[in-house]
Parts: sequence; C-alpha cells; structure tokens
Amino acid sequence: MSKLRVAIIGQGRSGRDIHGAWLQTEIAKEKFEVVAIVDQNPERRERAVKEFGCPVYEKYQDLFEYQAEIDLVVNSTYSFQHAPISIDLLDHGFNVVCEKPACRNVAEFDAMTAAAEKNG
Repeated sequence: MSKLRVAIIGQGRSGRDIHGAWLQTEIAKEKFEVVAIVDQNPERRERAVKEFGCPVYEKYQDLFEYQAEIDLVVNSTYSFQHAPISIDLLDHGFNVVCEKPACRNVAEFDAMTAAAEKNG
C-alpha cells in the first residue's frame, strides 16, 4: 500500500504540535508521509527542516507546482485564513483537511463546500 503524501501549512500549535506530531508517530508513518511544510516564519521553517526532513516553503502557493506529488494538504493557518486558503487549494486540485474552525460564517462554509464539489 502506498503512503498518502501530506503537506502541512502552518507550524504553530495545530500544524506542528497536533497534526505534525501525530504524523510523525510510528502508526501514522505506516500510511502517511509528510512531503512539504509551509510557514511564513523563517525560524519555524528551519525547525521544520530538522523535524520533518522535507522541503519547506514560505507561501502556500509554492505548493501549486507540486500538486501531482501531494495527496493531502492540512490547512493549519490562522482561523481567518482557513476559508480563502482552502478554497484556493481546492481550486488548484488539492484535497484539503482544514483545522477548526473551518470558517467564520455560513457564507464561507458554502463557498468552501462549493469549491470542494466543483473540484471533485
């Protein structure tokens, strides 16, 4: 069985300490491989290289050219960024898991759902 290739956007509490930590457990490593990390903070990017041993990027848009090599993106950005970033990722063909709260209101949720349905 091949592993799901995962990119994590954000290396704060959720992206690193929850999602990232779990993805580094032995049980998770059987099914998942972290292949990219994105964070705006240079210190967090440096730390991610050491902890994950994968390419790191400053902007989530840097992932667009690697879409075929990424099976899933974990969106652990700031809460106000969840909807616009998730929609942009979906529109670029990514599968997305969004940290909670997924969005700020029903209109954002409807837009996220529409983008997911439109892009399969």
